[in-house]
Amino acid sequence: MEKPSVLYHGSSNKEITQVEPSSKKVRDPAEGPQVFATPDKRLASVFIVGVDDSWGNSGRHHGIPYMVISDRERFEALDKGGAIYHLPNTTFTTDPNKGLGNLEWASSEPVQPTHKEEHESALEAMLSHGVQVYFIDAPTYETFRNAEDHGLSILQATVSENQRRGINPVQL
Repeated sequence: MEKPSVLYHGSSNKEITQVEPSSKKVRDPAEGPQVFATPDKRLASVFIVGVDDSWGNSGRHHGIPYMVISDRERFEALDKGGAIYHLPNTTFTTDPNKGLGNLEWASSEPVQPTHKEEHESALEAMLSHGVQVYFIDAPTYETFRNAEDHGLSILQATVSENQRRGINPVQL
């Protein structure tokens, strides 16, 4: 795969001057601390607010990124906005067998951003970049997490926040 010229890193921190490798979220413990980035700005926007699998999940169906949130109040309380940082590709590599494959690039070295896009709201950033956002209740979320089709049928039967607001709605 050809290396993308720019990679994107989403963060709730609007003041990053250098993205440092971290081991807070790992895809392989043997890798050690990493800076993660993606060539898809839409995917970077889902990382502006940190959610864990117990109440939020992101992914892609048919190439369309989505975010599912089972606790809207918690999400809104955490949503203080953030930034999408543009990172040079110099020290990044990808492994198609790990994480998001070619949509997830990693560097074990600190990376200095070349540009920053600030967003006052993670939700607004996701909507404006075309991420399909779904707020569902906790029981439906558990069904979503355990679905054999990775929740696709549940999302197809749910009205997204994009549809409600008329902002970049796309049917999965």
